[in-house]
Order: sequence, then C-alpha cells, then structure tokens
Amino acid sequence: GGIDGYFASPVAADGKIYTASHQGVVCVLSAESPWKVLDSAELEEEIWATPAIGPGRLYVRTQKALYCYAG
Repeated sequence: GGIDGYFASPVAADGKIYTASHQGVVCVLSAESPWKVLDSAELEEEIWATPAIGPGRLYVRTQKALYCYAG
C-alpha cells in the first residue's frame, strides 16, 4: 500500500495523518512512529485536491463528488 501517484498534500489532525492518492485511495495513518495504516477507503475516482479538515470531519473531493467522513 501507499505506492501510488499523489497530487494532494497529506494533512494531519487528532494524532493522524490523512493521504489521498491520485487513484482514489484515502489512507489514515497513525502520526506516531512507527507509522501504521489505521484505515483506508477506495473511492474509485481520481483525487487531485488536498483533503480538508473541519471539527470532527474530513472532506475529500474527487472528480465527481464531495465526501464527508465524521468521526
């Protein structure tokens, strides 16, 4: 995992790092060493934009949709 093209910058909040690959895979990593993949989602659409973080939310824009993950 993790070997993919990335145009979006990684973002961090709440002790986690969020990445979004060009191929549409969103990964949640622990921010502590050693990094561990905590979760991932395959959105099956291209992602060019950096995810945005709001209070208790992660927003991911793909080519066709805007996703909001609440936690």
